Amino acid sequence: MFACRAARLPILGLLLGGLLAGCSGRDEPDQPGVAQVVVGFYAAQFLAETIGGDQVSVTSLTRPGAEPHDLELTSRQLIGMAKSDLTITLTGFQPAVDQGIEASDPRRVLDLGPSVGVTLDSTASHAPTHESHEGHSHDEGAEDPAHDPHFWLDPSLMARAASAVATELAALDPAGAEGYHARLAALDSQLSSLSDALRQRVSNCTQRDLVTSHAAFGHLAAATGLVQHPLALGPESDPSASALAEITDLVRREGIRTIYTEPLASPRVAQVIARETGAQTAILDPIEGINEASAGTDYLAIMRANLDTLVKGQQCQG
Repeated sequence: MFACRAARLPILGLLLGGLLAGCSGRDEPDQPGVAQVVVGFYAAQFLAETIGGDQVSVTSLTRPGAEPHDLELTSRQLIGMAKSDLTITLTGFQPAVDQGIEASDPRRVLDLGPSVGVTLDSTASHAPTHESHEGHSHDEGAEDPAHDPHFWLDPSLMARAASAVATELAALDPAGAEGYHARLAALDSQLSSLSDALRQRVSNCTQRDLVTSHAAFGHLAAATGLVQHPLALGPESDPSASALAEITDLVRREGIRTIYTEPLASPRVAQVIARETGAQTAILDPIEGINEASAGTDYLAIMRANLDTLVKGQQCQG
């Protein structure tokens, strides 16, 4: 049902012919009757694995604990993408994946952007080098959540993405549609409960200003009614002296007690501001990847940990 397609590699065949021996692009043979799904980032991996169950085999292009923005594809990953039955991506989030899709021409590609209302600049680099918050031309730093790739931090948007994944898997494998939709229904229930918990527990907070290490929490702020104040546009960029002074003044003026850092980014700037203002730091996870330092083993667990962190850090009564 899911046949190998080495013949569909005119570009890679020229570049990587030595690695293409028949259909040998994976370390192990394809499982008969199991859809081969390639994803670019963790949220897509979670959706594909949760909805696909044992009907799919999911390969993530981003290794655990790595920044998805910085991804560079290997030749083997390109071949795996070319031979996949479905590649799930978010156009503009990972330029290497966009380029890999263009080069490898996968059989089916699902771009989650239209489903969640996120539109990113596919020509922009997602390794920001901006030195200030002025002129948010980079999608990663845009204050409009429509240009923030981290849609999964809003469970209601994650549910829309889940529906798109289930629909695509059912179209790919009609015989397995019942299983995909059953698992989708179960996930929808969990996401609905999580969305309700976010609204209820963060509805009565003393502090509404959310100071974060980088501009990854626009969707979370929109879902909870908080106001995001990022120290930097991207995880590898530093704020300018004027932006640093502005945030420091905000923390003092508004009596902000918590500045949020991330598991995969340096906490240095946040720690400096915390020391100068008497605030504390706490980890708020944008869930770009999971490793041994994560507060949970999957998306749902980390989102619940994030909620507990917010309730304490924002001085909520929920």
